[in-house]
Amino acid sequence: MTSHLSDYSEVVRVPLPKDDELSDESRKLVQRASDLNVARMFAGTEEMFAPTAGLIKAVFEAEGISPKTRQMIVCAVPKKLRCPYEWQANLLMAKNAGLTSAEIKATESGTAVEGIDEEYVLVCRATDELIDLGTLHDDTLAELQERYGDTHCRKIILIISWFNMLSRFLNGCRVPLETADKIGSRISPLG
Repeated sequence: MTSHLSDYSEVVRVPLPKDDELSDESRKLVQRASDLNVARMFAGTEEMFAPTAGLIKAVFEAEGISPKTRQMIVCAVPKKLRCPYEWQANLLMAKNAGLTSAEIKATESGTAVEGIDEEYVLVCRATDELIDLGTLHDDTLAELQERYGDTHCRKIILIISWFNMLSRFLNGCRVPLETADKIGSRISPLG
């Protein structure tokens, strides 16, 4: 784990719910997600889990957004929000999606991403701004609109916002890190 991430050294955690605490539907969704800790923690939100799983599916299957672009966003978020779960779980998914070591490494420093594909620099800059400022600078938003068009620009902003919220949920609950065998060759938590 890189130094810009928290180590969850706190002793208080929200426990992962056990199977007997989950509905049949929630258990099935958790199984579909290879019992990833994030899925199990979301399952513990009861009626909120199924709609959340729907959003996760939409984020990971967004038409017109490449898995590599999405994974660059996923890698950019934990450096800003100090989220070890998000970094650890998605590091392998980023490699599975085809990001190079250099592209992934560019997100590790905790400073502005540079020296890689300009599309990745743009989505990382947008990610940093949304986290730091709660909005985008006009020039960043204009560049997103020019590159992606309005519909895909909205999708990029929603994807950034989702991973921002997800990292805060993971950190707030202190979701335990995954074992690599649960991730396998997947590029999405839902399979």
